[in-house]
Amino acid sequence: MLSWVEKYRPRSLKDVAGHEKVKEKLKTWIESYLKGENPKPILLVGPPGCGKTTLAYALANDYGFEVIELNASDKRNSSAIKKVVGHAATSSSIFGKKFLIVLDEVDGISGKEDAGGVSELIKIIKKAKNPIILTANDAYATSIRSLLPYVEIIQLNPVHTNSIYKVLKKIAQKEGLDVDDKTLKMIAQHSAGDLRSAINDLEALALSGDLSYETVQKLPDRKREANIFDALRVILKTTHYGIATTALMNVDETPDVIIEWIAENVPKEYEKAEEVARAFEYLSKADRYLGRVMKRQNYGFWKYATTLMTAGVALSKDEKYRKWTPYSYPKIFRLLTKTKAEREILNKILKKIGEKTHTSSKRARFDLQILEILAKENPYIAADLVDYFEIKEDELKALFGERLSSKLLKILKEKKKKKSEKNKREDKKDKKNEDKKEVKKEIIKKKKEDKKVEEVKGYEISDTEVKKDIKNLETQKQVKKEKEIKEKKKEDKKKENKGKQLTLDAFFK
Repeated sequence: MLSWVEKYRPRSLKDVAGHEKVKEKLKTWIESYLKGENPKPILLVGPPGCGKTTLAYALANDYGFEVIELNASDKRNSSAIKKVVGHAATSSSIFGKKFLIVLDEVDGISGKEDAGGVSELIKIIKKAKNPIILTANDAYATSIRSLLPYVEIIQLNPVHTNSIYKVLKKIAQKEGLDVDDKTLKMIAQHSAGDLRSAINDLEALALSGDLSYETVQKLPDRKREANIFDALRVILKTTHYGIATTALMNVDETPDVIIEWIAENVPKEYEKAEEVARAFEYLSKADRYLGRVMKRQNYGFWKYATTLMTAGVALSKDEKYRKWTPYSYPKIFRLLTKTKAEREILNKILKKIGEKTHTSSKRARFDLQILEILAKENPYIAADLVDYFEIKEDELKALFGERLSSKLLKILKEKKKKKSEKNKREDKKDKKNEDKKEVKKEIIKKKKEDKKVEEVKGYEISDTEVKKDIKNLETQKQVKKEKEIKEKKKEDKKKENKGKQLTLDAFFK
């Protein structure tokens, strides 16, 4: 399921909250490209969550441009920027679409990892034929000072509280939330102009089932979920060890929670089965270290677990997927926030899995995520696991919903039918073998009586001999029957001719 930030992300400039003057500037700028002019690239500057990247994508969508993005999850040194951005800046796609290059968080290009990145970017800007939009939190960071003469800076202010309130109101109506305006306004004020954080706060409160004004006043760090999404993007997009290991530095959450987020979203990002398998192998190893933390109370194991779940997962893919991926909350968290009855069903399922796999219910949650993936990708194997774990029909529906559970139940029904037919065939075969044994016993008994064998104990008779003896018995039976019929006819004829005068020939017949 999509997070609300992604679900309600504007796809057009007219749907973007606030920034009216900025939107007009962007329209004028992109239209100048369409007229054959070559204006400077745009540098959108503003605080996190104000809509910089959203504006770039909405603009591209409105004017039919294909987006090529390079962000903080990528290596952005000289060669990397030249490879990804250099070609796209001067060419069109094979379908005739123009490219819009988006370089996110350019003020983060610094250090040895990104050596020469800004210099190469300036070279590309000088010869670019396609529009380029850059974003930054701080336009005057020393790392990009040399870039400023080559770009047009557009400053974005934090989103106005009233604009945030309107967006929250619209989302609340579409999601059918029972929340008053006072609470929504408090969430908007609490966001301090960060629309993304406000939407994340509203979703978190809705999931908790408590949308009261008092709860909003006690909200924790509002950027917790936002930071997790940012970290996910870095881990699942990058193929660089150093970038991946630093992705969680600013995330205020424990590794045992973060591992659930990563496990939920790996299959959404990675497209090759072997990449998903490698990623889950690293997550499995990370989970073992997390288990040791609890068992031994040694939090030094967190370091190993974190490295495995970040760098291990990041390096599991062969190359970065340059696509937009809608990440989502772990399904296990959503299930835990449902009604008491549904939670009880979930606990029963986890207990069953735990008993079969000899693990804790907590560890069984990880297996449950694997089962969900299999249910979609390979339902026949999933059906076997459902049968093995002894998950009942009502539990299956609560877990996967009506459509997917019906598919699995149908497969299980077909498997049971085939098994039943196989058992019947085997029973029939067994009966035939029993009959054959009985015939063998009869033959042995007869041989005993006829004294044709000296010792019967342990005597083995071949199938060929059995068939031969059966045929002999049937022949003897047929001869006996024919003899009886002949005798009967003779008797009947005697009765018929009794008292009659017979000729000599007739007498001897």
